[in-house]
Order: sequence, then structure tokens, then C-alpha cells
Amino acid sequence: QMGGPGALAPLVKLRKFSSTLASASDFILDTFDPEEEEDELSNENMLKIIYGETFDQDVNEMVWRCLGYKLNEDGEWANDDVFPKWRDKHPTPPDLIGIKRNYTYEIDRPVQKANQDLVKSVPMKYKQGVKEHLRPLGFMGFKLDELTPNKTRRAQCVNWLLFYREALRGKTLEQLKAEAKQEIENQQPPPVVGPDSNQRRDGKGKFVEQSDWKYPNKPLT
Repeated sequence: QMGGPGALAPLVKLRKFSSTLASASDFILDTFDPEEEEDELSNENMLKIIYGETFDQDVNEMVWRCLGYKLNEDGEWANDDVFPKWRDKHPTPPDLIGIKRNYTYEIDRPVQKANQDLVKSVPMKYKQGVKEHLRPLGFMGFKLDELTPNKTRRAQCVNWLLFYREALRGKTLEQLKAEAKQEIENQQPPPVVGPDSNQRRDGKGKFVEQSDWKYPNKPLT
């Protein structure tokens, strides 16, 4: 096993995730055994991230480790086990939250782009992960006037972590590629004309199939 495809085995274990802010020292890399320990990616812990009960950098580091980055003894992050397509765009772990809380274009644009890349990597059927998994705990979302870039990005990171937990954790890169290939083969293209459709109109207005159509997706592998 690898690490993004292989933090797929080792993960960020929360030794404590109390109602107070957790610090980087509260996170250790470990293997999750559901019969013996609490899941560091539990719905309860994800909810605490959304509610701002952790430091921004700790949210960054949780996602980094699940993507496959590993912290060396010299304090540098190695990318050997990072998901290949993600590593191509982000050889070093990017800020996904905006820890400076400075939203000027020059400073925040790289954060915005990295966060967008993370969001795009989540397949359509996992886009509603926050709603699906956290609503039973009472989270009904934020009102429009309550939203801030920080809250939005925390929720997006949580949604990716839920996708990772449900679909990627514990699998090898080869398994993930095989699953992705099978899923694409099984997908039925949309029945209507549009940017995501396999149909177009010919010169007479009749529907014709585009043989080069592919299901839109930006997978990590």
C-alpha cells in the first residue's frame, strides 16, 4: 500500500479532540482499528472541525496526511506516497484553509485554487457528505449571512475527509484505479444535451451521440 493511496493505511489519529482547541501535538500518525479505538475521522470529530474547535493548521495537516504527505524528522513534508495526480499539481502540501486569514487576491488566490482542486476531486455521489453524515448530529448548515471563507473551507475539507473515509481509506492505488475504471464503465451518460452530456444535435437538430464523450471527473489517481 501507498500513502495518499497510502495514508490509506496509516492515518491521523486524534488522541484527544475535546471542546477546546486541539493543537498539532494532539495528532499522531497511526493505523485505525475500529475494534480497538475511536475513529479519528468520526462524524463527531468532523463536526468539531466545522464548528471551528480546531486550529486551521491542524485541519490542513489532517487533510495532508490523508492525501499521503508524511512529515519527516527534519520537519519537511515528503510527497512520495501522495496521490499521483494531486502530487503533480501540489508537490508540497498547500494551505487549504487560509491560515493567515488574509483574503487579498495575491495572498489568498493560491489557497483558493488548492481548495478548489480538493473539492473537484470529490466524485458527484460524495458531494453531499456533510449533509448525509452530519445532519443526524444536528448540523443543519450555516445561514448565508453566517458564512465566511474560513467556515466554507473547513466544511469543504470535512466533505473531502468524509469522502476519503468512505471511499479511499485502506485501499491500494491499484484498487482505486480498478474501481474508478469499473465505475466509469458502469455510468450511464446524461439523457439531455449539455456540457456533461454524451449527446449533441446535428445540423438538422436531431440528437447524435458523441463517441469521444467521457464522464466529467478529476480523480486523485
